[in-house]
Amino acid sequence: MPLSAKLCFVGAVHTRTPRSDASAGKQSFQDKCVPKLELGNEGRTIELASPRRCGSNDVMKTRPELSFPPSEELKLARLESLFCEWHTQFVNNSSELMKHEPEDMVFDGFHPHYFRQEKKVLFIGWESRRLCGFHYIDELSAAYRKGGKDIGGRHLNADRFHSRMLRITHGIMHGLPEWESIPSASEIGDTVGLEGGLSFATMNISKLSNKSNNPKADGCVMNVAHALSTRDRNFIQEELAILEPDIVITMNLDEYMDSLGERTLIEIHKQAESYMLDCCGHRSLLINTWHFAARNKSDLAYYEPICDAIRRDQ
Repeated sequence: MPLSAKLCFVGAVHTRTPRSDASAGKQSFQDKCVPKLELGNEGRTIELASPRRCGSNDVMKTRPELSFPPSEELKLARLESLFCEWHTQFVNNSSELMKHEPEDMVFDGFHPHYFRQEKKVLFIGWESRRLCGFHYIDELSAAYRKGGKDIGGRHLNADRFHSRMLRITHGIMHGLPEWESIPSASEIGDTVGLEGGLSFATMNISKLSNKSNNPKADGCVMNVAHALSTRDRNFIQEELAILEPDIVITMNLDEYMDSLGERTLIEIHKQAESYMLDCCGHRSLLINTWHFAARNKSDLAYYEPICDAIRRDQ
């Protein structure tokens, strides 16, 4: 969160789920994993694990089911390999997970055509909610595109978190226009993941989904998930390095910021702070803002400081 106005982290506003009931309309997952996958001109062979079972009927997804261009297959394979190793870390320490199982993990990543964007934008939030075993990108894509437009029982345009994320990304990709000139989230959503459309990446600092109906974030579970993700090996940094973002926008991450990499402060703004982030040899502009779902913040409280930080970096 902005350094100038610290708030209590546990119990603050959280990410809403794309569906109020994650089991509604769930499709069966076809086993697309193969033991080895050789991709690209690099000639690299990547070992891939079989999909993990979530309970007796569901499958924990390590890869989205969306259609990606061939140029992004190697990145998908690297993420999938990382996620399988991440899951193993949780399996080996499952006694620490309290009310969760390793198969509850919710993996994320990037929408199709992300690596073709002029600026690669990564959003890092806190946790998913009631999406155990699903893939975050699959669920968001369905919610954004035609036939969806529903986030936890409310229209996409009425959801502060996702509406702001889509409109801010659109503004970044189109020269930072005035906020009022940016299309609605529902209009932008129809283009997400399409060739020539909008694309971006998302991560949650906790790979365990919040199972409760309590509107507050599950701080205890987040702390456990974060600890397991950074204790012996920093999986968070490894995912960030694969995504290679130009701009990282974090949402009130507080003490979790230290796990992203080395930060060099650029400026403290009343509504945000900006840094240069060095992670695994990759450098990004990092902007830390309030959580996008905050009820007491205007859209401009996010957009204006983000625009200011990007203009200073150009």
